[in-house]
Amino acid sequence: MGDDLTYTEARHEAFERFAKERGRADRQDFLARIVGKNDDLLPLASLTHILQAHQQIVRDEAVMIPLEKIVGSVGRYRDFTRDFRPRERVSADRWVRVFRAMTSLEGVPPIEVYRLGDVYFVSDGNHRVSAARASGFDKIAAHITEIPVDPGLTPGDTLDKAIIKAERARFLEETDLERRFDRVDDIRFTKPGSDPKLLEHIRVHRYFMALDHPWMAAISFQDAAANWYVEVYRPIVAAIQRRNLLQQFPDSTAADVYIWVSSRIMELETQFGQKISPEEAVATLEDEGGSSWQRAFREVWRILGEIGDALVGSDAGIPEWAEQSLEWGDFRPIPTYALREQDDE
Repeated sequence: MGDDLTYTEARHEAFERFAKERGRADRQDFLARIVGKNDDLLPLASLTHILQAHQQIVRDEAVMIPLEKIVGSVGRYRDFTRDFRPRERVSADRWVRVFRAMTSLEGVPPIEVYRLGDVYFVSDGNHRVSAARASGFDKIAAHITEIPVDPGLTPGDTLDKAIIKAERARFLEETDLERRFDRVDDIRFTKPGSDPKLLEHIRVHRYFMALDHPWMAAISFQDAAANWYVEVYRPIVAAIQRRNLLQQFPDSTAADVYIWVSSRIMELETQFGQKISPEEAVATLEDEGGSSWQRAFREVWRILGEIGDALVGSDAGIPEWAEQSLEWGDFRPIPTYALREQDDE
C-alpha cells in the first residue's frame, strides 16, 4: 500500500501542478487582452510562408536546446501561451501523463523542432515543453530540422515584429540590396505588410525601366531594385528628412513615411498628368495641413497592422496540415492502474 500511496500522491501533485499552470495561463491571457497583446505562440507556417523557405536540413542526433528559445509551434500555437502554459483545450490527463513521465525514471523521447535563426518551433512535443518548463528545467533534448534562413527572431518578439523581420529577410534576399549597398538600415518598417509593398514598387519600376530603355537586354529584378533604391527610394527619403516630416510621426521610420509619400506622388501624377518630384509631393502634404493627411497616414498603418493579425486571426492562408500535426502520445490509450502494477506513462 505504501507504493500505491506514493503513486496516488505523485499523481495528485501532478494534477495540482497542471491546475496551477492553467490558472497562470488564464491570468496571462487576461492581462494580454487588457494591454492589447497577442500571447499565442508564434506560428511557423505563417513565417515560412512569408519567407518562402522550402529548404530544410535535418540533424539526426538529438541535442539539448534552451527552453527559453522555443517561441512557437507548427500546429498547436493556440493551445499554449508564449510561456507554454496550458490553455483550456489542453487535456489535464494528457498533460499529467507527460509531466509524470518526464519527472520519473521512464523519461520521454526528444521533441522535434524546427530551427529558424536562433529560435525554435515545436513540431512534436508541445506538452513535453510545457511540462519541462513547469518542472523548472532550462533545457530539453530535441531533434532539430534547420530552415537555412535567419530573419533575426528573438524569444521576446511579438507576432507583428516576427512578421516584419520575416518580410525584411525575404525582401533583402529577393533584392540583393545589402550585397550591393552594404547595410540598408534606412529601409525598416514598424508595421507588417510594408516590405511586400516595396517589392511591388520595384516590379513596377522594372516595367517602366524596360519601356524607357527598349534597347537594353532583359533587366534583372536585382538590377531594377538597385536602380529603384538609388533613383526613387533615396530621393524620397531625403526629401522627407529635409522637410523634417518625421517629427510629425515620432513612432514612424523614414520607410514608413515613404510608403505614404510614394502613394501621394502617384496620385498627383495621375491627377495632373505630369511627373512630380519628391520635394513637391512632400510640400503638398505640408500645404494641405498636417491633420487631415496624418489621419489618413495613421489609417494606412492601421490597415497594414491588420495584415499581420489576419495571418493568424483565422485559418485562412495556413496549411491544413498545420492544424493537424500529431505528437508523441496522441494515440496512446489512457492507462489503467492496478493496485499491484503502476504504469508511469
